[in-house]
Amino acid sequence: MALMSTSCNALAKCSRRYTLQYHVAALRQNRATHIGGPARLGAAAFESVSLDDLLPTKLELLKKVACLNRGAIASSNDKYEVSSFVEVMEDAAGSLVQLDDVQGKWELLYSSVEPFRSSPFFWAFQEGLVQSRGVAAQIFSFTDSIPGAHVGAAYQTISFDTAKLISEVDLEVFPGIRGTVVTTSMVVQEPPRSLAVTVQNTRVANSNLLPFVDSVTVPVQEIMEAVRGPGSTRVAVDITYLDSDLRISRTRPDNEIFIYRRV
Repeated sequence: MALMSTSCNALAKCSRRYTLQYHVAALRQNRATHIGGPARLGAAAFESVSLDDLLPTKLELLKKVACLNRGAIASSNDKYEVSSFVEVMEDAAGSLVQLDDVQGKWELLYSSVEPFRSSPFFWAFQEGLVQSRGVAAQIFSFTDSIPGAHVGAAYQTISFDTAKLISEVDLEVFPGIRGTVVTTSMVVQEPPRSLAVTVQNTRVANSNLLPFVDSVTVPVQEIMEAVRGPGSTRVAVDITYLDSDLRISRTRPDNEIFIYRRV
């Protein structure tokens, strides 16, 4: 039975790799057909690719991340496969990104790091306060390993009319202790496909243990700038793929992947 299980797992991995290779090869062949042959494959080869061309790759990506609990249970092999699909979509359609279309409410489907790090608060914590990816990673890893800790749904609502990005992350720190971490940031466009995000404040909403904390807002920008100076809560995020219902973003400078669906 153990041998059969091992063989099945190996076949499943081979099948996933073959599927990925098939979609990448098909897309490349499509590009070559449109622009005059494989000799011109490269950055310019993506010019004739439309979002419709990427639909098979997009569906495979969505199928892949659907069973990874927002990336929380992703293995190194899972992350490699997701990253490979993402890179194909970014290279092919990144130039099609229209920043105005990023407005609206988005739900996190996948994160290449701990899902709670989809909140800009943690981007600013790493880059502005700690200023060390290694130290920040140790802190995040410790936070993620707290007994009973669980990350639920995570959302971002973006509006250029109000210049606000509202991040909401549902957390359960210990069994039965729940709340939503709400972080408010100022957001402005940085064409051609980036957003400048300045974290302003954060609070815990919908706490089932300490309801009074809903009215307590922590002035993150004020505190961090007092320690690190002006601009220390300003971070950048690149929108590397965007269509009517899917968004892929990468944080700077660590290049982590965050995949969202429009709500």
